[in-house]
Amino acid sequence: MKQRKNKIISLSLALSLALGVFAGAPVYAEDPAAIAVNSTSSSPSGSGEDPSSAPAPAAPYITNYDIGGSFGAHLRPGEKASISITVSDEWAQGKNAGLRGRINTSSFSGKDAIAEKRGDGTYKFVFTDVTYNGGSNEFSFDVITEGGDEPRELIPMSLTIIQCAEAIEPTPAPTPAPQEVPKIMVKDFTFGGNSVEAGKEFTLELTLFTTSGNTNLEDVMVGLTFPTDSKNVSLASGSMNTYVGAMAPNETRTISYKMVTDATMEPGSVNITVQLTSKNGEAATSPISIPVTQPERFEITNVEAPETMMMGEEGYLSVTFVNKGKSAINNLTAEIQGENLANPGQSQFLGNVAAGTENSVDFSVMASAEGVINGKVILSYENSKGEVATLEKEFSCTVEAMPVYEDPGMMDPGMMDPAMGDDVSTGMPIWGWALIVVGVGAVVAVVVVVIRKKKAAKKLAALEDEDEDI
Repeated sequence: MKQRKNKIISLSLALSLALGVFAGAPVYAEDPAAIAVNSTSSSPSGSGEDPSSAPAPAAPYITNYDIGGSFGAHLRPGEKASISITVSDEWAQGKNAGLRGRINTSSFSGKDAIAEKRGDGTYKFVFTDVTYNGGSNEFSFDVITEGGDEPRELIPMSLTIIQCAEAIEPTPAPTPAPQEVPKIMVKDFTFGGNSVEAGKEFTLELTLFTTSGNTNLEDVMVGLTFPTDSKNVSLASGSMNTYVGAMAPNETRTISYKMVTDATMEPGSVNITVQLTSKNGEAATSPISIPVTQPERFEITNVEAPETMMMGEEGYLSVTFVNKGKSAINNLTAEIQGENLANPGQSQFLGNVAAGTENSVDFSVMASAEGVINGKVILSYENSKGEVATLEKEFSCTVEAMPVYEDPGMMDPGMMDPAMGDDVSTGMPIWGWALIVVGVGAVVAVVVVVIRKKKAAKKLAALEDEDEDI
Protein backbone atom coordinates (compact mmCIF):
# COMPACT_ATOMS: atom_id res chain seq x y z
CA MET A 1 0.00 0.00 0.00
CA LYS A 2 2.75 2.37 0.83
CA GLN A 3 4.59 1.49 -2.36
CA ARG A 4 1.52 2.25 -4.40
CA LYS A 5 1.16 5.62 -2.79
CA ASN A 6 4.75 6.62 -3.65
CA LYS A 7 4.21 5.56 -7.22
CA ILE A 8 1.24 7.86 -7.49
CA ILE A 9 3.28 10.77 -6.13
CA SER A 10 6.07 10.11 -8.60
CA LEU A 11 3.61 10.17 -11.50
CA SER A 12 2.20 13.45 -10.27
CA LEU A 13 5.60 15.05 -10.12
CA ALA A 14 6.46 13.80 -13.57
CA LEU A 15 3.22 15.23 -14.93
CA SER A 16 3.88 18.57 -13.25
CA LEU A 17 7.38 18.67 -14.69
CA ALA A 18 6.09 17.97 -18.14
CA LEU A 19 3.48 20.71 -17.86
CA GLY A 20 6.11 23.13 -16.55
CA VAL A 21 8.46 22.46 -19.42
CA PHE A 22 5.61 22.77 -21.89
CA ALA A 23 4.54 26.14 -20.44
CA GLY A 24 8.06 27.58 -20.19
CA ALA A 25 7.73 28.28 -16.52
CA PRO A 26 10.17 27.20 -13.88
CA VAL A 27 9.00 24.55 -11.79
CA TYR A 28 10.13 24.21 -8.27
CA ALA A 29 9.84 21.24 -6.28
CA GLU A 30 7.77 22.01 -3.35
CA ASP A 31 5.52 20.45 -0.94
CA PRO A 32 2.21 19.69 -2.61
CA ALA A 33 0.42 21.82 -0.08
CA ALA A 34 2.61 24.77 -0.91
CA ILE A 35 1.99 24.33 -4.65
CA ALA A 36 -1.68 24.43 -4.10
CA VAL A 37 -1.36 27.74 -2.32
CA ASN A 38 0.95 29.34 -4.93
CA SER A 39 -1.24 28.22 -7.75
CA THR A 40 -3.89 30.59 -6.53
CA SER A 41 -1.68 33.52 -5.69
CA SER A 42 1.19 33.52 -8.17
CA SER A 43 1.14 35.34 -11.50
CA PRO A 44 2.65 34.26 -14.82
CA SER A 45 5.08 37.10 -14.62
CA GLY A 46 6.43 36.01 -11.35
CA SER A 47 5.70 39.42 -9.74
CA GLY A 48 3.29 38.03 -7.30
CA GLU A 49 0.45 40.39 -8.51
CA ASP A 50 -2.31 40.10 -11.11
CA PRO A 51 -1.60 42.44 -14.05
CA SER A 52 -5.29 43.25 -14.43
CA SER A 53 -5.32 44.84 -10.98
CA ALA A 54 -2.43 47.39 -11.67
CA PRO A 55 -3.65 51.15 -11.81
CA ALA A 56 -3.92 52.66 -15.35
CA PRO A 57 -2.32 56.08 -16.18
CA ALA A 58 -4.65 59.09 -15.54
CA ALA A 59 -6.44 60.62 -18.60
CA PRO A 60 -5.04 63.98 -19.85
CA TYR A 61 -6.66 66.97 -18.19
CA ILE A 62 -6.25 70.80 -18.15
CA THR A 63 -4.59 72.15 -15.05
CA ASN A 64 -4.79 75.90 -15.86
CA TYR A 65 -4.90 78.42 -18.71
CA ASP A 66 -3.94 82.04 -19.34
CA ILE A 67 -5.22 84.51 -21.95
CA GLY A 68 -3.44 87.68 -22.95
CA GLY A 69 -3.49 90.37 -25.62
CA SER A 70 -4.47 93.96 -26.25
CA PHE A 71 -8.19 93.41 -26.47
CA GLY A 72 -9.05 95.17 -23.22
CA ALA A 73 -11.27 93.88 -20.44
CA HIS A 74 -13.29 91.64 -22.76
CA LEU A 75 -12.46 89.63 -25.85
CA ARG A 76 -15.02 90.58 -28.44
CA PRO A 77 -15.66 89.11 -31.90
CA GLY A 78 -12.94 90.04 -34.35
CA GLU A 79 -10.32 90.65 -31.66
CA LYS A 80 -7.17 88.51 -31.24
CA ALA A 81 -5.66 86.90 -28.14
CA SER A 82 -2.89 84.53 -27.04
CA ILE A 83 -4.20 81.43 -25.18
CA SER A 84 -1.81 79.35 -23.04
CA ILE A 85 -3.14 75.99 -21.75
CA THR A 86 -1.28 73.60 -19.40
CA VAL A 87 -2.28 69.90 -19.75
CA SER A 88 -1.26 67.04 -17.46
CA ASP A 89 -0.69 63.83 -19.53
CA GLU A 90 1.01 60.97 -17.67
CA TRP A 91 0.60 58.55 -20.54
CA ALA A 92 2.44 60.83 -22.96
CA GLN A 93 5.18 61.36 -20.40
CA GLY A 94 5.52 57.62 -19.90
CA LYS A 95 5.64 56.94 -23.62
CA ASN A 96 8.05 59.79 -24.29
CA ALA A 97 5.53 61.28 -26.77
CA GLY A 98 5.19 64.82 -28.11
CA LEU A 99 1.87 66.65 -28.29
CA ARG A 100 0.30 69.15 -30.68
CA GLY A 101 -2.97 71.07 -30.23
CA ARG A 102 -5.40 71.88 -33.06
CA ILE A 103 -8.44 74.18 -32.67
CA ASN A 104 -11.67 72.42 -33.61
CA THR A 105 -14.37 75.05 -32.93
CA SER A 106 -15.83 77.68 -35.26
CA SER A 107 -15.92 80.17 -32.40
CA PHE A 108 -12.14 80.48 -32.55
CA SER A 109 -9.62 80.34 -35.37
CA GLY A 110 -5.82 80.14 -35.36
CA LYS A 111 -2.76 77.99 -35.99
CA ASP A 112 -1.82 74.72 -34.26
CA ALA A 113 0.20 74.89 -31.04
CA ILE A 114 3.21 72.64 -30.39
CA ALA A 115 3.22 71.65 -26.72
CA GLU A 116 6.26 72.30 -24.57
CA LYS A 117 7.13 69.27 -22.45
CA ARG A 118 7.80 70.29 -18.90
CA GLY A 119 9.66 68.53 -16.09
CA ASP A 120 6.67 68.20 -13.82
CA GLY A 121 4.90 65.86 -16.22
CA THR A 122 2.79 68.58 -17.88
CA TYR A 123 2.61 69.99 -21.40
CA LYS A 124 2.10 73.70 -22.20
CA PHE A 125 0.18 74.61 -25.36
CA VAL A 126 0.50 78.25 -26.57
CA PHE A 127 -2.05 79.23 -29.23
CA THR A 128 -0.93 82.63 -30.66
CA ASP A 129 -2.98 85.13 -32.68
CA VAL A 130 -6.24 83.34 -31.97
CA THR A 131 -9.21 85.23 -33.42
CA TYR A 132 -12.44 85.13 -31.49
CA ASN A 133 -15.29 84.74 -33.98
CA GLY A 134 -18.12 84.92 -31.49
CA GLY A 135 -21.03 82.58 -30.94
CA SER A 136 -19.61 80.62 -27.97
CA ASN A 137 -16.93 81.04 -25.35
CA GLU A 138 -16.01 77.29 -25.33
CA PHE A 139 -12.45 76.87 -26.64
CA SER A 140 -12.21 73.33 -28.03
CA PHE A 141 -9.04 71.71 -29.36
CA ASP A 142 -7.74 68.22 -30.18
CA VAL A 143 -4.57 66.81 -28.55
CA ILE A 144 -2.58 64.98 -31.24
CA THR A 145 0.13 62.51 -30.09
CA GLU A 146 3.32 62.64 -32.14
CA GLY A 147 6.23 60.16 -31.84
CA GLY A 148 6.73 58.16 -28.64
CA ASP A 149 6.61 54.45 -28.03
CA GLU A 150 2.98 53.92 -28.91
CA PRO A 151 0.40 55.69 -31.09
CA ARG A 152 -2.73 57.13 -29.54
CA GLU A 153 -6.05 58.44 -30.84
CA LEU A 154 -6.98 62.14 -30.81
CA ILE A 155 -8.03 63.40 -27.43
CA PRO A 156 -10.62 66.26 -27.53
CA MET A 157 -10.34 68.89 -24.82
CA SER A 158 -12.16 72.17 -24.09
CA LEU A 159 -12.36 74.96 -21.58
CA THR A 160 -14.53 78.03 -21.04
CA ILE A 161 -12.86 81.39 -21.80
CA ILE A 162 -14.64 83.68 -19.36
CA GLN A 163 -13.13 86.81 -20.95
CA CYS A 164 -15.15 86.31 -24.13
CA ALA A 165 -18.07 88.63 -24.71
CA GLU A 166 -20.34 89.32 -27.59
CA ALA A 167 -19.86 92.44 -29.73
CA ILE A 168 -21.33 95.63 -28.36
CA GLU A 169 -24.19 96.75 -30.48
CA PRO A 170 -23.29 100.20 -31.74
CA THR A 171 -25.58 102.97 -30.64
CA PRO A 172 -27.55 103.93 -33.69
CA ALA A 173 -26.62 107.38 -34.90
CA PRO A 174 -29.46 109.82 -34.48
CA THR A 175 -31.22 110.74 -37.63
CA PRO A 176 -29.83 114.12 -38.61
CA ALA A 177 -32.34 116.90 -38.57
CA PRO A 178 -33.16 118.32 -41.98
CA GLN A 179 -31.08 121.33 -42.87
CA GLU A 180 -32.75 124.64 -42.13
CA VAL A 181 -30.96 127.24 -44.21
CA PRO A 182 -31.45 130.77 -42.85
CA LYS A 183 -32.79 133.55 -45.02
CA ILE A 184 -30.89 136.80 -45.56
CA MET A 185 -32.29 140.32 -45.68
CA VAL A 186 -31.35 143.99 -45.40
CA LYS A 187 -32.21 144.82 -41.80
CA ASP A 188 -31.31 148.52 -41.99
CA PHE A 189 -29.46 151.07 -44.09
CA THR A 190 -28.05 154.56 -43.48
CA PHE A 191 -26.58 157.30 -45.67
CA GLY A 192 -25.43 159.92 -43.15
CA GLY A 193 -28.65 161.79 -42.38
CA ASN A 194 -32.24 162.31 -43.47
CA SER A 195 -31.22 163.09 -47.04
CA VAL A 196 -28.20 163.60 -49.25
CA GLU A 197 -27.30 166.78 -51.11
CA ALA A 198 -27.11 166.60 -54.88
CA GLY A 199 -23.56 166.61 -56.20
CA LYS A 200 -21.99 165.52 -52.91
CA GLU A 201 -20.42 162.16 -52.04
CA PHE A 202 -21.99 160.02 -49.30
CA THR A 203 -21.54 156.57 -47.74
CA LEU A 204 -24.33 154.01 -48.01
CA GLU A 205 -24.15 151.42 -45.21
CA LEU A 206 -26.20 148.21 -45.44
CA THR A 207 -26.85 146.06 -42.37
CA LEU A 208 -27.41 142.43 -43.39
CA PHE A 209 -29.18 139.93 -41.13
CA THR A 210 -29.74 136.16 -41.32
CA THR A 211 -32.74 134.45 -39.77
CA SER A 212 -32.62 131.33 -37.57
CA GLY A 213 -31.53 127.93 -38.93
CA ASN A 214 -29.10 125.06 -38.28
CA THR A 215 -26.54 125.63 -41.03
CA ASN A 216 -24.49 128.50 -42.39
CA LEU A 217 -25.12 130.44 -45.54
CA GLU A 218 -22.15 129.94 -47.85
CA ASP A 219 -20.63 132.39 -50.35
CA VAL A 220 -22.97 135.31 -49.64
CA MET A 221 -22.86 138.02 -52.33
CA VAL A 222 -24.38 141.51 -52.26
CA GLY A 223 -25.01 143.53 -55.43
CA LEU A 224 -26.52 146.94 -56.20
CA THR A 225 -28.80 147.64 -59.15
CA PHE A 226 -29.68 151.19 -60.27
CA PRO A 227 -32.71 152.04 -62.42
CA THR A 228 -31.80 151.66 -66.09
CA ASP A 229 -33.20 155.10 -66.95
CA SER A 230 -31.53 156.87 -64.02
CA LYS A 231 -28.22 158.72 -64.23
CA ASN A 232 -28.70 160.50 -60.94
CA VAL A 233 -26.58 158.21 -58.76
CA SER A 234 -23.36 156.25 -59.25
CA LEU A 235 -20.54 154.67 -57.29
CA ALA A 236 -17.79 157.09 -56.29
CA SER A 237 -15.37 154.15 -55.87
CA GLY A 238 -15.34 150.37 -55.56
CA SER A 239 -17.56 147.70 -57.12
CA MET A 240 -21.30 147.23 -57.05
CA ASN A 241 -20.81 143.54 -56.12
CA THR A 242 -19.41 142.67 -52.69
CA TYR A 243 -18.37 139.18 -51.52
CA VAL A 244 -19.38 138.63 -47.89
CA GLY A 245 -18.56 134.90 -47.45
CA ALA A 246 -20.17 132.60 -44.88
CA MET A 247 -22.81 133.88 -42.47
CA ALA A 248 -24.11 131.92 -39.48
CA PRO A 249 -27.78 131.92 -38.43
CA ASN A 250 -28.85 135.07 -36.56
CA GLU A 251 -25.71 136.93 -37.63
CA THR A 252 -25.44 140.63 -38.49
CA ARG A 253 -22.94 142.01 -40.96
CA THR A 254 -22.39 145.61 -42.22
CA ILE A 255 -20.99 146.58 -45.63
CA SER A 256 -20.59 150.06 -47.16
CA TYR A 257 -20.43 151.76 -50.55
CA LYS A 258 -19.05 155.19 -51.57
CA MET A 259 -21.68 156.91 -53.75
CA VAL A 260 -22.38 160.29 -55.35
CA THR A 261 -25.46 161.94 -56.87
CA ASP A 262 -25.65 164.14 -59.94
CA ALA A 263 -25.42 167.86 -59.11
CA THR A 264 -28.14 168.77 -61.64
CA MET A 265 -30.80 166.29 -60.57
CA GLU A 266 -34.14 167.55 -59.42
CA PRO A 267 -34.98 167.17 -55.73
CA GLY A 268 -36.57 163.80 -55.10
CA SER A 269 -35.32 160.33 -54.30
CA VAL A 270 -33.02 157.69 -55.76
CA ASN A 271 -34.30 154.10 -55.76
CA ILE A 272 -31.72 151.29 -55.49
CA THR A 273 -32.31 147.52 -55.46
CA VAL A 274 -30.07 145.39 -53.22
CA GLN A 275 -29.63 141.82 -54.51
CA LEU A 276 -28.66 139.10 -51.98
CA THR A 277 -27.47 135.66 -53.11
CA SER A 278 -25.70 132.67 -51.54
CA LYS A 279 -24.50 129.20 -52.51
CA ASN A 280 -27.07 127.24 -50.52
CA GLY A 281 -29.82 129.74 -49.67
CA GLU A 282 -32.64 131.53 -51.40
CA ALA A 283 -31.93 134.69 -53.37
CA ALA A 284 -33.58 137.86 -52.08
CA THR A 285 -33.97 141.48 -53.13
CA SER A 286 -34.51 144.57 -51.02
CA PRO A 287 -35.43 148.00 -52.46
CA ILE A 288 -34.14 151.11 -50.69
CA SER A 289 -34.87 154.79 -51.35
CA ILE A 290 -32.54 157.74 -50.67
CA PRO A 291 -33.98 161.29 -50.58
CA VAL A 292 -31.91 163.84 -52.53
CA THR A 293 -32.09 167.60 -52.05
CA GLN A 294 -30.54 170.53 -53.87
CA PRO A 295 -28.28 173.00 -52.03
CA GLU A 296 -30.22 175.78 -50.37
CA ARG A 297 -29.61 179.20 -51.95
CA PHE A 298 -32.25 181.45 -50.41
CA GLU A 299 -30.88 184.93 -49.72
CA ILE A 300 -31.86 188.45 -48.59
CA THR A 301 -30.46 190.60 -51.35
CA ASN A 302 -31.34 194.10 -50.11
CA VAL A 303 -32.82 196.01 -47.16
CA GLU A 304 -33.79 199.63 -47.76
CA ALA A 305 -34.53 201.76 -44.71
CA PRO A 306 -34.62 205.57 -44.25
CA GLU A 307 -31.34 206.92 -42.98
CA THR A 308 -33.02 209.78 -41.07
CA MET A 309 -36.52 210.19 -39.75
CA MET A 310 -38.31 212.91 -37.85
CA MET A 311 -39.86 212.06 -34.56
CA GLY A 312 -43.49 211.17 -35.22
CA GLU A 313 -42.82 210.54 -38.88
CA GLU A 314 -43.66 207.15 -40.45
CA GLY A 315 -40.99 205.59 -42.62
CA TYR A 316 -40.95 202.54 -44.87
CA LEU A 317 -38.65 199.52 -44.81
CA SER A 318 -38.34 197.35 -47.94
CA VAL A 319 -36.76 193.84 -47.90
CA THR A 320 -35.87 192.05 -51.13
CA PHE A 321 -35.17 188.28 -51.19
CA VAL A 322 -34.46 185.69 -53.90
CA ASN A 323 -34.53 181.89 -54.15
CA LYS A 324 -31.56 180.87 -56.34
CA GLY A 325 -31.86 177.18 -55.55
CA LYS A 326 -33.72 174.40 -57.40
CA SER A 327 -36.12 173.66 -54.55
CA ALA A 328 -39.06 175.75 -53.38
CA ILE A 329 -39.01 177.69 -50.12
CA ASN A 330 -42.18 177.00 -48.16
CA ASN A 331 -44.18 178.87 -45.53
CA LEU A 332 -42.10 182.04 -45.61
CA THR A 333 -42.76 184.55 -42.81
CA ALA A 334 -41.17 188.05 -42.51
CA GLU A 335 -40.86 189.94 -39.23
CA ILE A 336 -39.08 193.05 -37.92
CA GLN A 337 -37.70 193.49 -34.43
CA GLY A 338 -35.50 196.09 -32.80
CA GLU A 339 -34.90 198.83 -30.27
CA ASN A 340 -36.71 202.20 -30.32
CA LEU A 341 -39.47 200.93 -32.60
CA ALA A 342 -42.92 202.35 -31.95
CA ASN A 343 -44.50 199.42 -33.78
CA PRO A 344 -42.30 196.33 -33.11
CA GLY A 345 -43.26 192.70 -33.85
CA GLN A 346 -44.77 193.34 -37.27
CA SER A 347 -45.09 190.03 -39.14
CA GLN A 348 -46.28 189.04 -42.61
CA PHE A 349 -46.93 185.55 -44.02
CA LEU A 350 -45.64 185.38 -47.57
CA GLY A 351 -46.32 181.72 -48.43
CA ASN A 352 -44.09 179.73 -50.79
CA VAL A 353 -41.28 181.05 -52.94
CA ALA A 354 -40.65 179.02 -56.07
CA ALA A 355 -37.14 178.21 -57.28
CA GLY A 356 -35.61 181.10 -59.27
CA THR A 357 -38.03 183.68 -57.82
CA GLU A 358 -37.34 187.15 -56.34
CA ASN A 359 -39.80 189.08 -54.22
CA SER A 360 -39.99 191.81 -51.57
CA VAL A 361 -41.90 192.80 -48.49
CA ASP A 362 -42.49 196.30 -46.96
CA PHE A 363 -42.90 197.42 -43.36
CA SER A 364 -43.78 200.79 -41.84
CA VAL A 365 -41.28 202.11 -39.31
CA MET A 366 -41.88 204.68 -36.56
CA ALA A 367 -39.67 205.65 -33.65
CA SER A 368 -40.74 205.68 -30.05
CA ALA A 369 -38.12 208.26 -29.09
CA GLU A 370 -35.44 210.44 -30.58
CA GLY A 371 -32.12 208.73 -31.17
CA VAL A 372 -31.40 205.63 -33.27
CA ILE A 373 -33.55 202.70 -34.32
CA ASN A 374 -31.49 199.46 -34.29
CA GLY A 375 -33.55 196.68 -35.82
CA LYS A 376 -33.39 193.52 -37.89
CA VAL A 377 -35.47 191.73 -40.47
CA ILE A 378 -36.09 188.00 -39.82
CA LEU A 379 -37.24 185.63 -42.57
CA SER A 380 -38.39 182.19 -41.33
CA TYR A 381 -39.15 179.34 -43.75
CA GLU A 382 -39.09 175.58 -44.37
CA ASN A 383 -36.44 174.27 -46.76
CA SER A 384 -36.72 171.26 -49.07
CA LYS A 385 -35.70 168.92 -46.22
CA GLY A 386 -38.64 170.10 -44.12
CA GLU A 387 -36.32 171.87 -41.70
CA VAL A 388 -37.15 175.31 -40.32
CA ALA A 389 -34.46 177.89 -41.16
CA THR A 390 -34.09 181.64 -40.72
CA LEU A 391 -32.34 184.54 -42.42
CA GLU A 392 -31.61 187.82 -40.64
CA LYS A 393 -30.55 191.28 -41.85
CA GLU A 394 -29.91 194.31 -39.62
CA PHE A 395 -30.85 197.93 -40.32
CA SER A 396 -30.59 201.27 -38.48
CA CYS A 397 -32.15 204.74 -38.73
CA THR A 398 -31.47 208.05 -37.04
CA VAL A 399 -34.49 209.76 -35.49
CA GLU A 400 -34.41 213.54 -35.09
CA ALA A 401 -36.77 215.91 -33.33
CA MET A 402 -39.53 217.40 -35.39
CA PRO A 403 -38.78 221.18 -35.93
CA VAL A 404 -41.13 223.60 -34.07
CA TYR A 405 -42.56 226.52 -36.07
CA GLU A 406 -44.19 229.52 -34.21
CA ASP A 407 -47.75 230.44 -35.25
CA PRO A 408 -47.98 234.25 -35.94
CA GLY A 409 -51.64 234.21 -35.04
CA MET A 410 -50.71 233.26 -31.51
CA MET A 411 -48.32 236.25 -31.00
CA ASP A 412 -49.20 239.45 -29.08
CA PRO A 413 -49.74 242.30 -31.61
CA GLY A 414 -48.01 244.73 -29.26
CA MET A 415 -44.90 242.60 -29.27
CA MET A 416 -44.66 242.48 -33.06
CA ASP A 417 -42.20 244.60 -35.00
CA PRO A 418 -44.11 247.02 -37.28
CA ALA A 419 -41.77 246.29 -40.08
CA MET A 420 -42.19 242.53 -39.52
CA GLY A 421 -45.90 242.97 -39.52
CA ASP A 422 -45.81 244.70 -42.85
CA ASP A 423 -43.79 241.84 -44.29
CA VAL A 424 -46.07 239.28 -42.86
CA SER A 425 -49.21 241.06 -43.97
CA THR A 426 -47.94 241.36 -47.46
CA GLY A 427 -46.43 237.76 -47.79
CA MET A 428 -47.03 233.99 -47.06
CA PRO A 429 -47.37 233.21 -43.34
CA ILE A 430 -44.66 231.05 -41.80
CA TRP A 431 -47.06 228.25 -40.92
CA GLY A 432 -48.11 228.16 -44.55
CA TRP A 433 -44.57 227.57 -45.57
CA ALA A 434 -44.34 224.78 -42.97
CA LEU A 435 -47.38 223.05 -44.38
CA ILE A 436 -45.93 223.27 -47.86
CA VAL A 437 -42.66 221.70 -46.67
CA VAL A 438 -44.49 218.84 -44.98
CA GLY A 439 -46.62 218.20 -48.03
CA VAL A 440 -43.63 218.18 -50.32
CA GLY A 441 -41.89 215.69 -47.98
CA ALA A 442 -44.86 213.34 -48.08
CA VAL A 443 -44.96 213.49 -51.86
CA VAL A 444 -41.26 212.78 -52.04
CA ALA A 445 -41.67 209.75 -49.71
CA VAL A 446 -44.45 208.33 -51.88
CA VAL A 447 -42.37 208.83 -54.99
CA VAL A 448 -39.42 207.07 -53.38
CA VAL A 449 -41.55 204.05 -52.46
CA VAL A 450 -43.01 203.86 -55.97
CA ILE A 451 -39.55 204.04 -57.51
CA ARG A 452 -38.23 201.28 -55.23
CA LYS A 453 -41.10 199.00 -56.10
CA LYS A 454 -40.51 199.60 -59.78
CA LYS A 455 -36.84 198.81 -59.35
CA ALA A 456 -37.71 195.58 -57.50
CA ALA A 457 -40.11 194.60 -60.27
CA LYS A 458 -37.40 195.23 -62.88
CA LYS A 459 -34.88 193.12 -60.94
CA LEU A 460 -37.40 190.27 -60.66
CA ALA A 461 -38.15 190.41 -64.38
CA ALA A 462 -34.45 190.40 -65.20
CA LEU A 463 -33.84 187.36 -62.91
CA GLU A 464 -36.69 185.45 -64.54
CA ASP A 465 -35.24 186.20 -67.96
CA GLU A 466 -31.87 184.86 -66.83
CA ASP A 467 -33.50 181.64 -65.54
CA GLU A 468 -35.31 181.20 -68.85
CA ASP A 469 -32.04 181.65 -70.73
CA ILE A 470 -30.37 179.04 -68.52
